[in-house]
Amino acid sequence: MTEREAILGFMMGERMKAALIAATQMAMAIEGLGEDEKEGANKVFSIFLRTLYQDIGLAHKVSPQEQWADIRKELDGGLVMVDSKVSHGSVDNLSRAISHATTISSRAMTFLKDKALL
Repeated sequence: MTEREAILGFMMGERMKAALIAATQMAMAIEGLGEDEKEGANKVFSIFLRTLYQDIGLAHKVSPQEQWADIRKELDGGLVMVDSKVSHGSVDNLSRAISHATTISSRAMTFLKDKALL
């Protein structure tokens, strides 16, 4: 890992982690909606998750780490649940994706600390 990859990996990992935490909260909020509201909320939530999916491609290019693929895999599982209209079922996948994003950030931070850049 280069310094540039570590800096970008840390930034993208933290950004992804924050977005995944927000996604988890969205999934739980959708569960509390009335049936007439859930359909639209699920569509918006699906679009949001697909946007994160695209961001992973960029993140992997600027900071190649295997955990990006793991996050993508978890998002795939979450999207299946959302597209099946059971958004709350995506919470487990999103939680595991948060863990992978945390690992990316942690590795990048450790690298930067070792180089006395952080």
